[in-house]
Amino acid sequence: MHSILLPLNDERQDRHALAVGTQLADFFGGHLTALLPLTDFASLPVPHHPLLAGWDGLVAQSHAFAERREAEVRRLLYELELLPGPNGEERPNFTFQAVYGNDDAVVMDAALTHDLVVFARGDEEDDDEGVPVSPLLKCTIESAGRPVLITTGKLALDWTRTAAIAWNGSLEAAHAVTAALPLLRRAEAVHIVTFPTIRTDAARAQQLVDYLARHGITATPRIEDAETPIGEALLEAVEDLSATFLVMGGYTHSRLRQTLFGGVTHHVLEKARLPVLMAR
Repeated sequence: MHSILLPLNDERQDRHALAVGTQLADFFGGHLTALLPLTDFASLPVPHHPLLAGWDGLVAQSHAFAERREAEVRRLLYELELLPGPNGEERPNFTFQAVYGNDDAVVMDAALTHDLVVFARGDEEDDDEGVPVSPLLKCTIESAGRPVLITTGKLALDWTRTAAIAWNGSLEAAHAVTAALPLLRRAEAVHIVTFPTIRTDAARAQQLVDYLARHGITATPRIEDAETPIGEALLEAVEDLSATFLVMGGYTHSRLRQTLFGGVTHHVLEKARLPVLMAR
């Protein structure tokens, strides 16, 4: 994971996100790209928008906000010495990009040439309420075609010590495991958590044990009977295992269905307090 993308999509989280992003770049010995998507209203496909009342004013306001936002981020980057001052040297493993356009499209395009997309969130929110899940995060997991690492709060130095894999034999879970192999090799313990359902056979856990063994990774299966919704039961199992990060497929069901009826992905995104690597 030598090429890491860090979208800066919440000005309240910029400082925290950059701290986590640079920590991960150092951890992997890789390159960090901090991406600032800036909405360009003038390019939005609004039919006959010049005829809409107040449209020109809205475009002007959006550009003024974007200019202020970029200036604030650049000041923070100079303060953190991620961008060089007048006489400073460039940081070799860091790039900053400010790109105008639709947020989702900007991140999707940038993700194509990165190994990992990171969303670093603070932990100021109440635990009972959960961490709000941004539409950009949901869209990135569903559509970027790249693994996404979601962190909440500070990233512990030993965050790869104990891995938990949520395994249901789905294509999404398989993609997540493949993406996580560099992390799983670093782990001291790897646990495979499976909940037998109509769609998930418990025997699938052993298939993953065998697959990981071929990669030199020893994993222990844990078959669980869920007495609560699987999202809740999964996080309870993760806590019981003292896992330091979780690997899972994202949106095995469609995002619309999960939004309407709930689902494992949505629950984990809101409630998990450990790093989660998701892929689809």
